[in-house]
Amino acid sequence: MHNDKHSFNDDGAPRTASRAAASVRRGGGVAGFLQTRRNRVLAGAAVLVVVAVLVGVGVWWFISSQDDFYDGNSILGQAPYKTPEEVQAELDRIVEEGMLNISIASVIEFADGTAPGTAYIENVPGNHYAMKVRIVLDDTGDVVYESGGLKPGTYIETITLSQDLEPGSYPATATFTAYNMDTLEEVGQAGANINLEVLG
Repeated sequence: MHNDKHSFNDDGAPRTASRAAASVRRGGGVAGFLQTRRNRVLAGAAVLVVVAVLVGVGVWWFISSQDDFYDGNSILGQAPYKTPEEVQAELDRIVEEGMLNISIASVIEFADGTAPGTAYIENVPGNHYAMKVRIVLDDTGDVVYESGGLKPGTYIETITLSQDLEPGSYPATATFTAYNMDTLEEVGQAGANINLEVLG
């Protein structure tokens, strides 16, 4: 047995029904309800389109910035002077997170100040970071070379100096800067003392 209580109007119709009908009439009826719903759907679709466009722009910007970050002269693999045993040993080596293994020729020879020299700048496979290299002359502080980014397992064989140096021997420092692979944020640096030999 139900104990629900209903009140009725003078004509015997439930008052709740008349209130519901009145509320529908105030809202413009079924047509008004459908129009409101259609507007909400269209607004929601517009928001989704805007979000999709923003995500697309963000992905495009990130990919473009990564393309600009990495060096177009980098070569996939390890420096070719290594023996097969050295290559395998490098592949087997595990570089701890937070550590950076750097590799560059200790002496780089140039036929003249504008000629390329063999540098073998390498980001070994075991590293956890991308890296860039800057070479600075110790005597003057002049920057004579800057690389683009190198992913682990890539190297740059030859470099060309940004200055036409006179013949001679130039002590220099190669600074390796490590970057997070996902965000490309700088995470640390390491340096190596090298000599640039300009022959003629």
